[in-house]
Amino acid sequence: MTRVVGIDPSLTGTGLATITSTGGPAVRVVGTKPTPNPTLIDRDMRLELITHAVETVAAGADLVVIEGPALSRGATAHTWDRAGLWWRIVNRLHARQVPLAVCSPSARARWAAGKGNASKAAVVAAIARMWPDVELVDDNAADALALATMAAQRVGMAVPLARHRDPLDSVAWPEHPLTEESDVA
Repeated sequence: MTRVVGIDPSLTGTGLATITSTGGPAVRVVGTKPTPNPTLIDRDMRLELITHAVETVAAGADLVVIEGPALSRGATAHTWDRAGLWWRIVNRLHARQVPLAVCSPSARARWAAGKGNASKAAVVAAIARMWPDVELVDDNAADALALATMAAQRVGMAVPLARHRDPLDSVAWPEHPLTEESDVA
């Protein structure tokens, strides 16, 4: 059985989506609420809670696609925490030797909705059409399912509306035995 995972990291609602070759997708959002005036320990514990949930879902996956940082956004009070979360997730998955790809937000939007600057609502609508039986609780869930579907398409799994191929070329794919260029696909 092949299993792929999509991750949309967020401090308030990290989207996680899993697709297997033997079943449909499963989607969840790991939500955390900020503590008023958080201490350094509070912030660290928040990142650890999210990272542990992601690590649990992604462990043993054949391919994981994580959304890369939105580098065009200006720095805010949470910039360091978001960056720390992203690197913590990447580090844990590398330590577990999980094949990991990084997809830019614009490539994800272009793949899902046909435009790199598509709104969150347009991406949610496109993914909802693609997977009508999946409940998408928010845009984090939709983004994660888009990323997981990109991974599934990359490894040759049957996915609905697998016509969006160009944006896949801009993803930083790992060397992976299940990619479409291999002998098994």
